[in-house]
Amino acid sequence: MKPTAFLSFVFFLLFAFTATTISADMVFDSDGEVMINGGKYYLSPSTSIGGGAIVSAAIRNGDSHSCSLAVVSAPYAKGWAVTISSPHLTTFISTALPLYISFAYLPPNVCTDSPNWVVIKSLPVGEPVMLGSAEEFGSAYVSGWFFIKTHDSEKHYYKLVFCEHGNDHCGDIGVKVDGEERRRLVVTDKDPLVFKFDKVNETYASDLSMVV
Repeated sequence: MKPTAFLSFVFFLLFAFTATTISADMVFDSDGEVMINGGKYYLSPSTSIGGGAIVSAAIRNGDSHSCSLAVVSAPYAKGWAVTISSPHLTTFISTALPLYISFAYLPPNVCTDSPNWVVIKSLPVGEPVMLGSAEEFGSAYVSGWFFIKTHDSEKHYYKLVFCEHGNDHCGDIGVKVDGEERRRLVVTDKDPLVFKFDKVNETYASDLSMVV
């Protein structure tokens, strides 16, 4: 491919990504500012809907001494900051963009080195949100993307959904209480968690002390 043709192709892709972002609904933080691709935010559940701070909890793997980290909703004043990013070459986050979600400041732990949110198949919980990678969870790993969808545009309330690759169905991210009374984030068809996104003050990143 000639250099001029290649540059034209690159500009076409950039235009397509930009047009997609503009045509979709922009996602706004709690201050009314458009969310930045790669920005750090707290997922603060809507007080009118209920919920709790979003953190992580260690889950024992069967009878072994190994563990994994589950994403949970807990009764704390503030959760852990997350980084929200898209592989698309765009500055801002919209409801059309596939997203990576990860904890921005994962505290030291013995369960995983990965801060990335993933979905796995795990009975009896169903499809919980965990921290890790495809390699870590093997055949239980569900390939797909997270998306942000609008719940109340005037209040800047949103929900998270997960869309599995090769499957037209997307499920909301909600809560299921497991056998040890932990409020696990899971893919569900009912009662989604509704969030607002609070910008992270980078000078206040010491809110993590331990894995709960």
